[in-house]
Amino acid sequence: MKTVLVVDDEPVLRFLMREILQDEGYAVIDAADGKTMLELLQGVQPDLVLMDVMMPGVDGREAYQALRSRADVPDLPVVMMSAAVQPGQLDPSIAAFLRKPFDLTELVELVAHLIGPPHEDGKVETTGPGAV
Repeated sequence: MKTVLVVDDEPVLRFLMREILQDEGYAVIDAADGKTMLELLQGVQPDLVLMDVMMPGVDGREAYQALRSRADVPDLPVVMMSAAVQPGQLDPSIAAFLRKPFDLTELVELVAHLIGPPHEDGKVETTGPGAV
C-alpha cells in the first residue's frame, strides 16, 4: 500500500485529507509541522509528502530544504500547498503545487498522478467488517 505523509498545521485540513486519501485506499500519516515531519521520516518511508508552506516553527520551505539534504529520501516527491505563496516563490524542484483552498477531487487526482494507485496492482484491498 502506498503511503502519503500530510504536513499541515490546520488539524481540520489534515483530518479531511487523511479521510479522503484513506477512502481511496492510501495509507496516511500526518504531522502538524516541519519538525515533526522530519522526525517521522526517521522511521517511515512515505511515497509522497503533501506539505503546507506556512506553518509555525519549521515551515514548509525549511522542512523541504532539510528533506532535500537527506541522503535517505533523495527522490521523495513533495507537493507544496499554500493560499498565500505563489508557486514561483518556491524551490523549482518540488513535484507540484496545490493552491488552497483546493477541491478534494483535485487532491486525489494529483496524488494518483504522482505516485499511482494505492496498491501496486491497482486493486483496492477490502478487509474487515463489511468487506465483500
